[in-house]
Amino acid sequence: MKKLICLLILTSSLLASCAKEESESIEAVQDRLLQSYISVVHQDTLNPTALGYYIIQIDEGTGATPKKGEWVKWEQTQRMLDETVISVTEKNQAIQYGLFDSNMQTTHYVPHYNLLDEAYISRCLADAFPNMKEGSKYRIIAPPRLLNTSSSQSQQSSYASYILDVTLREVIPSPQDYEFDQVLTYRGMYYPEITDSIKYGMYYKATYIAPDTVWTTDENGDPVAKAKDTISATDGRTVYVTYVGRFLDGFVFDTNIIDTAKKHNIYDPSRSYDTLSFAIGGGNTVYGFDKIVQQLKTGDAGLGFFTSEWGYSYYGKTPSTSSSSDYYGTGTTSTVSTVIQPYTPLFFEVWLHKITQ
Repeated sequence: MKKLICLLILTSSLLASCAKEESESIEAVQDRLLQSYISVVHQDTLNPTALGYYIIQIDEGTGATPKKGEWVKWEQTQRMLDETVISVTEKNQAIQYGLFDSNMQTTHYVPHYNLLDEAYISRCLADAFPNMKEGSKYRIIAPPRLLNTSSSQSQQSSYASYILDVTLREVIPSPQDYEFDQVLTYRGMYYPEITDSIKYGMYYKATYIAPDTVWTTDENGDPVAKAKDTISATDGRTVYVTYVGRFLDGFVFDTNIIDTAKKHNIYDPSRSYDTLSFAIGGGNTVYGFDKIVQQLKTGDAGLGFFTSEWGYSYYGKTPSTSSSSDYYGTGTTSTVSTVIQPYTPLFFEVWLHKITQ
């Protein structure tokens, strides 16, 4: 604690001196602040790597060593230099450090997953991972310029270096094969009755078939038999649906059913929970969702799960806004809050309420 207090005093003095030396680059200031931290806290016992970050090996690990071009999964805790934790990948740690929001659980606490290349992950991690083994844990202390990818145009903070506690969990040579195995395992565990796919890597099951005749009432309140609408959800037709979207571990990342959103603590009062409408085949939803709806008739319900080839592919999806319209055609805009990582299989339950020409 005394070391950190000294560091904060030293940092303040450095920042004050930097204000006078306006010609000094931000990068030079960052390096001086980081060197001060190493000198005070680690007594100059650490040497920088060629890129300029510092490493402390905590666990050596015993598994495979990744190569550039392979995919990696890793757990990570990110701290400021004063030891304040600002992000984690494990739910129990989020609770421990006061980062877990029980009223809005849109963060999916799973390991990071990406291609081992500095264009896709931070430069310091892209440099460190080829020296690590599965199961190994490193503490990495890096300036902000190395916490961005090589293609990033911005820095996390003008003066903030960070501490990353990183555990390499898996090396994945082929994410496509890895993901397909996940889907097959999931089918075998929960839906062994599904014997065939409707498309490679995509499985569907009907959960409710509406009766051929439904009963309604006329203007006098008398019962009237009405035949089920049997037109198909084909390209160009507009459908009106409610849905629940999950990951294979059961985490609900999206729904337009208000009670379900509240049950899973993802309710957002700023978005609409009206029936979603979209044109089949128009590219308004991911292909897998579109394909599930095509299996349904009015009043039916079904579920489906599929690989990211039919979802968000190797790009994944970051939080963004999405537009939809309700049963009456009223347009709405809502926020998609949960990050969908690259090569992530998706699961949807869908209820089809109406099809129009």
